[in-house]
Amino acid sequence: MTKISFKRLNAVPLDFEVKCEDAHFSGDIILKKRNLAQLNGTITGSISLPCDLCAETVKKELNEEIVFYLSDGIAHGNDNELDVVEIENSTIDMDELLASELELIRSDYFCCSNCEGTSLEREF
Repeated sequence: MTKISFKRLNAVPLDFEVKCEDAHFSGDIILKKRNLAQLNGTITGSISLPCDLCAETVKKELNEEIVFYLSDGIAHGNDNELDVVEIENSTIDMDELLASELELIRSDYFCCSNCEGTSLEREF
């Protein structure tokens, strides 16, 4: 199940599971309000990342807890609902959500074990 209709959501959690390469995203989605749902998930497995210093590709093990809200259309939330993903056409694309979360992880600074503790200002 890679696409979920927002209309399928209710007060009973709906389980999901998707994979991309060696990453596995699973959890549940529960309807909180008429057009607002909460996603609770975990990303496990691994992804390949380049070291930010030497550019060598290394596998990074994943164990990321993911919690955010999904809004069916434009979000009209309050301060308690800061992390909201707006869903178009009342369809939640789980593959797209996983890809976005993996890109967030990839955008973080990563240093391989050979370069760990090395200054960014070292001379080459």
